[in-house]
Formats: sequence, structure tokens, C-alpha cells
Amino acid sequence: MRKCNSMHRAIYNIMIIDDHPIIHDGLKTLLGSEKDLNISAVASSANQALKLLKNNLPDLAIIDLSLGDSDGTALIQKLKKKYPKLRTLVYTMSEEKLFAERTSRAGADGYVMKTSPPSELKRAIRTVLSGDYFFSPETTTRIQNKVNGHHNSPRSLIDKLSNRELDIFKLIGEGLDALSISERLNISRNTVDTHRINIKNKLELASGKAVDRFAYEVFQAGHLPN
Repeated sequence: MRKCNSMHRAIYNIMIIDDHPIIHDGLKTLLGSEKDLNISAVASSANQALKLLKNNLPDLAIIDLSLGDSDGTALIQKLKKKYPKLRTLVYTMSEEKLFAERTSRAGADGYVMKTSPPSELKRAIRTVLSGDYFFSPETTTRIQNKVNGHHNSPRSLIDKLSNRELDIFKLIGEGLDALSISERLNISRNTVDTHRINIKNKLELASGKAVDRFAYEVFQAGHLPN
């Protein structure tokens, strides 16, 4: 947890949970000059992160949503249950409009896309470490409306999908077939097919091809549902 240097300045320890080594290196470079921020551990999977956390609890975990062995949202839920004082910041390529609200419900304290400028990531880190939340104004408004009981505000069709279904829907949008998705997520081909059927039914689409088209529109063409 937090330490102080010889000048009594707080130093915050950060764990990076991301399955891309280039992100590890990039964040080490980005935050290396920040005297109050220290990357104390890196993990390439959810299981590795959980093992590391047993011996060394940081102040903040920066988490990607696309992990090889787990859904990032599910990991956040586990971390918040086991380590309620641990602050969590999502850092991902996944579109905020689709994913941020559900990560907030899981316990995430902030959300930054990897396409954001480095200055925004630094601002998000310090905001979350200070005890505040860091989401876009649009996401914050939706969350506040739910908290205030405004349940009649428009819901996205995507909200009907479970976390795993949304993972698979995103990979469909990236052009992956069922076999490639099963290998990426380490699940069976039959499980992928079952999820595809559930996605089709929940989104009220006519066919598997309609699922493919809609996934492409959402994740590639940028036609995000309301």
C-alpha cells in the first residue's frame, strides 16, 4: 500500500493487469517520471494478478477488459469483494459507451480508453487515487440517473447481454469466427455457438448473419446503439 519518501510525499503503488507486454512497457515509461506513482507489479492474466495480490496489495489496479483467462469486469467484481479498499481503473480499447456503465456496476472507479492522450490517463489515475470517480460526463449522467431512481432512462440494447456475451459480441465485430473466439477465450466451440444464439435472441435479430452485421456496425463502423 501507500508509502512515503524522505520528503514525506505519498507514493502510490500501482498494479498493471493487461495481457499485452507493450502496455506494461508503455505505462512504465509514461509513469516512470512521476515521483508519486510507482508500478509495483504487473500481471498478464487475472489468475496471475490474484496470486500477486495475496502478498502485495497496491493502491490502484489498472485493468484491461480483454484478458485471456477472464473477463475484466468479472475480475473487478472479485477484487472489490476481496479487497474493498483497492481502487480500480479500467484502461482498454473497448468503447466506453458500451462497457463503462457495467464496469461501474462491478465496482470500477474509473474508465479510460487507450486511445485517450497520456495526460488524461494521468489525470484519471490521480482522480481515482484521491477517492473520486473518473468517467465521461455521459457515463456519469447515466450512472447518476440510475442511482437517483430514474430507471426509465433509455437503455442500450447491449445492456441485455451478459459480460461474456458482450465479450463474444465484440470479437464477432472484430471479424473472428466461432473457432477463433473459442481459442481466444479458452472456451469450447459449442459454448461460443450457444452464446451466439443467446445474443441473437436478446438483441432480437433474425439470423446469425444479422448478428455479424450488427456487431460490425457497433464495433467497426461506430454505429453505437442508444
